[in-house]
Amino acid sequence: MPLITFNDKVDSKVSTAPLINKIVADDINQLKTGVNANETAIAAISALPYTYLVQLLTQTGTNAPVATEVYNNTGETYTWSYVSSGVYNITSTSIPFTANKTLVFFNNGYQSSDILWRRISRNLIQINTIFNDKLIEGAFKIELYN
Repeated sequence: MPLITFNDKVDSKVSTAPLINKIVADDINQLKTGVNANETAIAAISALPYTYLVQLLTQTGTNAPVATEVYNNTGETYTWSYVSSGVYNITSTSIPFTANKTLVFFNNGYQSSDILWRRISRNLIQINTIFNDKLIEGAFKIELYN
């Protein structure tokens, strides 16, 4: 394959300003496009018909699950407690768990066990993993629909 070479010669009488202005304008247009795309994505998320909480849970012994919050746009504060072997409660500071408008998605991480959840009241959801020590980085998500 032949090698292509070229010599770049700039005439001192030729201005490079139009070229520089075009490069700067192109960069600014690309930046504006990126900002607009981000604003569109944020608006789409804001338009979702629900808010949600995402946490990773780990539980040992008779301790309450330890939650690492990944995302929370519900405006609520949540507290985990230990009830009995394999039974844990998540309680909200207010009453967001409306009947027929609250969904819970849950797995127990890399332990095998049956898992259940149920809405007890407007501020309490109960999780049941049958036995203690069955939550290891389990994924937990609540969706609260409008």
